[in-house]
Amino acid sequence: MRNLLAYIQRLIRRVREGRLKELLAQWLWMARYIRRYWYMIGGYTLLNMTGSILSLGTTMVSRTLVDSVTGHNAGMIGAAAAAYVGVGLAQILISAVRSRISLKISLYITTRIRLDIFEQAIQADWEALSAFRPGDLQYRLNGDVGVIINNVLTFFPSLCSMLVSFGGAFVVMVQNDPVMAVIALCGAPVSLLVSRYNLVRMREYQKKNQEFASENVSFNQEIFQNMQTIKAFGLVQTFFKRYEDKQAEAMRIQLDRNKYQQIGSIITQLTGQVIGYACYGFAIFRLWQGEITYGSMTMLVGMASSLRVSFSSVVNLIPSAMRACISAGRIMEITELPREKTADTPELQAMLSHAAEQGVEVRLEDVTVGYAGSREIYTGAQFRAAPGEIIGLVGPSGLGKTTTLKLLLGLIHPRAGTVSVSSSGSEPQIVSAATRQLFSYIPQGNTLFTGTIAENVRLMKPDASDEEVIRALKSACAWEFVQELPDGIYEKIQDNGQRLSEGQKQRLSIARALLANTPVLLLDEATSALDVATERRVLQKMIRRDPWRTIIVTAHRPSVFAQCSRVYLVGAGRFREIDEKQLQEFLNGEGDWDTSDMQKEKDTSE
Repeated sequence: MRNLLAYIQRLIRRVREGRLKELLAQWLWMARYIRRYWYMIGGYTLLNMTGSILSLGTTMVSRTLVDSVTGHNAGMIGAAAAAYVGVGLAQILISAVRSRISLKISLYITTRIRLDIFEQAIQADWEALSAFRPGDLQYRLNGDVGVIINNVLTFFPSLCSMLVSFGGAFVVMVQNDPVMAVIALCGAPVSLLVSRYNLVRMREYQKKNQEFASENVSFNQEIFQNMQTIKAFGLVQTFFKRYEDKQAEAMRIQLDRNKYQQIGSIITQLTGQVIGYACYGFAIFRLWQGEITYGSMTMLVGMASSLRVSFSSVVNLIPSAMRACISAGRIMEITELPREKTADTPELQAMLSHAAEQGVEVRLEDVTVGYAGSREIYTGAQFRAAPGEIIGLVGPSGLGKTTTLKLLLGLIHPRAGTVSVSSSGSEPQIVSAATRQLFSYIPQGNTLFTGTIAENVRLMKPDASDEEVIRALKSACAWEFVQELPDGIYEKIQDNGQRLSEGQKQRLSIARALLANTPVLLLDEATSALDVATERRVLQKMIRRDPWRTIIVTAHRPSVFAQCSRVYLVGAGRFREIDEKQLQEFLNGEGDWDTSDMQKEKDTSE
């Protein structure tokens, strides 16, 4: 009675803590995929159940065959042997069919589930998604999704198959020897207790293991991404030691988990062995007394083993389901993030049709912006960039310039005020993921992907001809070095563009943006690696290429701002237009440009 009350108290505490609600939500989330592919999973379940039935049939046919051979029913030898061979061949055939169908179902469902979860992740709001490390996301979309898929594909088929084995063996044993059926089930309480022990500990260790695996993927990813820096700074041994520590930690987690698993396994196996000996001894005793035949003894011993194994297997599905629930919870953290608004509108399409001839104007009106958990970067911002203008953004590093470009792209959202785009003859549109098609963005750093130069430049316009690619390269002053490469525009780019200089990478990124031919071009320090003469030529070619294009550029060089129609200062909580004198004072480090407060809230994403 005391144990029952303690159990009820624990159950109430878990309900209050929300753990049961969380567990139910995770199961319901996985059930969506089971329901979506129920006919495939159902077919696979039937095949598994057929295999279990044939396995029971083999055991029963073996009784007749043994009895026939030992003289109890000599006239049935031929029929029993034929039945035994037939059931065996049927098992082989069904096993082959099941294996083939299982592979097809597994590949199809695995592909569909991965695509579905990846689509939900990639369409998540950027600011919310950026709270997760890339390596963590990678592991969730591979390791955790793999655990979920395995559970979706195998849980119900395995459960049904094991229940058929258990139910069939139990019925046969009860009909032939109820006492032996009871003996065979004596290990059930032990299996339940061990399973409960595993369940409690499994949740703790599985969650810890998944979190460590995500962290380890991120760590490895960072090492290989920064290998050049590691070697250049002579940090090879430092990072080798860190890697060694990570492996030691992984080993410790695995050994700790294995320790408690083995304790449960030893208890279960010892119990199973004792029950097996008891069943076997009881069967021999009944055979010695002449109450059963050799065939019946063989059948009963086989059924007792099937009963024990199937019951233990059903119980062992619970820890497996728990692992899947933990992985489902980690994936749900991604799929339940707010989604970007990508819906197109007739007004936006009208703007696109006008943009080629009339350009697009970009506005910030009384905008306050900041990242989650931090102070505002600036407040009350007023900004306008009209068609045909080059607008400059200047300010201390890390205090809002790149953030402003992310704001224009709809990657982050203002805390107050409006960010909009408009074109003559069309209604203004609030900036969102849908309006990104109006922009081409050249971010800081390398944005090249593995593939050819042509593939990289065509990224935003896949149907562009070679001639269009070359024109874009010429406009970006990149053709002069691309034409010297052995394979020209079909030269392969290695990971991170390793064989190209920073200036060459920037010019290829600019060519890609120009080929997209969007009405607004955003350059974030995109010419910082170019010499002043090349930088001037690139900017002038951009203007000549499309006089209606709106260009917004962040930079620190006076040569860039000399090309600008207007310049805005971003920093110290301010966002305002400045004149040429104020710009010169800032570039020379003169005047009152206090940024001490904002340095405390430095935007690390930039």
